Amino acid sequence: MLSKILGIFKGKEKIEEKSNKIIEIDYNKCKNCLSCYRVCKNNVFAIKNNRVVVKNENNCTKCGECLKVCRYGAIILYDA
Repeated sequence: MLSKILGIFKGKEKIEEKSNKIIEIDYNKCKNCLSCYRVCKNNVFAIKNNRVVVKNENNCTKCGECLKVCRYGAIILYDA
């Protein structure tokens, strides 16, 4: 999992592992402030068990608004 986030380094080249994920929340950084949930116009996030979760990943348009408002760097947006 960590290798998917950081990539695998071989020499000086960074080799990205392919992932089917579009967006993810790093719960080690997330403070559950709900900023991403509030700013998302595409209903990507939901609240489950008092925690923000990615509910509708396929609705994500990669607009980056959630990245801008997250003060904790907890949103991971993957390149396609």
